Amino acid sequence: MRVLSWAAMSSMDQPGPEAGPNRQGRWRTGQESKRKILEAARASFAAHGYQGTTVRSIAAAAEVDPSMIHYFFGRKDQLFAATMNLPDGPREPMSNLLTAGLDGLGARLVRRFLEVWDAAERMEPLLIMARSTGNSDASADMLREYIDQEFTAQLVAAVDRPDAALRCDLVCAQLLGIATARYSIRQEPLASADHDTLVAWLGPILQRLLTDPSPPVAPTSGSAR
Repeated sequence: MRVLSWAAMSSMDQPGPEAGPNRQGRWRTGQESKRKILEAARASFAAHGYQGTTVRSIAAAAEVDPSMIHYFFGRKDQLFAATMNLPDGPREPMSNLLTAGLDGLGARLVRRFLEVWDAAERMEPLLIMARSTGNSDASADMLREYIDQEFTAQLVAAVDRPDAALRCDLVCAQLLGIATARYSIRQEPLASADHDTLVAWLGPILQRLLTDPSPPVAPTSGSAR
């Protein structure tokens, strides 16, 4: 299969104000390729899950070169976000947020989360958007796998405590709650609060969840567990 040059793929992405018939044809071809990639990706993620799907397998199903997927969508996690209508704003890998260590990580997580969601065109909470694909159970499973691999697993390894998984799930729960209240319900004054204010309030909460000593747990009579 012939590998497309970056220049050729760029010519497909936008027709341009003075595009001639040939250039418009290439643009239509590029848009058709994007559609085929998204269809193939949705089918592959549904059939094999997030971890079991590769960029190469999607490219083969869409009958395009893998470099075209990287050009249009970037990494596998970004392609997954596109198939699920997740925010694709100024994202950065979790590993970049962890380079400075655990100190101040709570504030960094909150700020990055707000930047991503405020830049997104769709402001629904993650689970609502995931379920909009039509198969709520399968979508929730894929989304959970995506979050585990791209976010939680690295965070758990960085926290490195016996209860790290629970701590990180609590962090995720806090962030998903903020997404619901700020972007779906649009609860005021939370919905219009600026980033610095929310980082000041929420950063320490997430930091305590990540790094404070584990609280003593006193079992009570009639406890569920």
